[in-house]
Amino acid sequence: MKVLALLTLCVTLSLPSQAALIITGVFDGPLPGGDPKGVELFATTDITDLAQFALGVANNGGGSDGVETILPSQALSAGSFFFVATEDQDFAQWFGVAPGHVGGNGINHNGDDAIELFFDATGSFAGDEAVIDVFGDINTDGTGTAWDTVDGWAHRNDGVLANGGAFDANNWTFSGPNAWDGDDNFDGGSDNGTNLTATPPFPAGTFQIPEPTSTLLGAIGLGLVCFLRRKP
Repeated sequence: MKVLALLTLCVTLSLPSQAALIITGVFDGPLPGGDPKGVELFATTDITDLAQFALGVANNGGGSDGVETILPSQALSAGSFFFVATEDQDFAQWFGVAPGHVGGNGINHNGDDAIELFFDATGSFAGDEAVIDVFGDINTDGTGTAWDTVDGWAHRNDGVLANGGAFDANNWTFSGPNAWDGDDNFDGGSDNGTNLTATPPFPAGTFQIPEPTSTLLGAIGLGLVCFLRRKP
């Protein structure tokens, strides 16, 4: 039992603390009205109620606007993705599926706005909610910055977990601004473009948390060996 307890402790100490839900993608589409606009979210652990989470857009570097759209009350399994968009019709055309939640103006970013992810265990969002993750700088207009996603997208690098409100552009991959210009029209059709025909396409549903490395497993094994050698 002591060996099992030590192994559990080693694994626990080796893994970083993490929010159950993180922002893994942000996109600003080329269809009329700049659609689809929205975010991709990822569950790092099982979530019993998404209504404990909410999103808000900090427009034009003017600081936090607080909670603007609360996610629906439903469960989300670990490893699952959840899309929030401003509308559903253009989103469905672009990605081929319906969004999980239509947040309307509550997620209406313009490619140069920061996006905050909030958590409140009570689901009341009465003002004491916590910012658990953020894309961009809420006090900076993103135009011309590394995280400028106008007519393009940003995607979180594998293994990078919630930042608690401290954004680092080095943890993301970007299409570059205006990368989707012209991708609204495909093969001569008007406004019939899709993510699959866009260049480059947004890598939807690809974020991963890597399995423990051989180095980590080796360190745990070494700890067990040391423990066993010290047993009376």
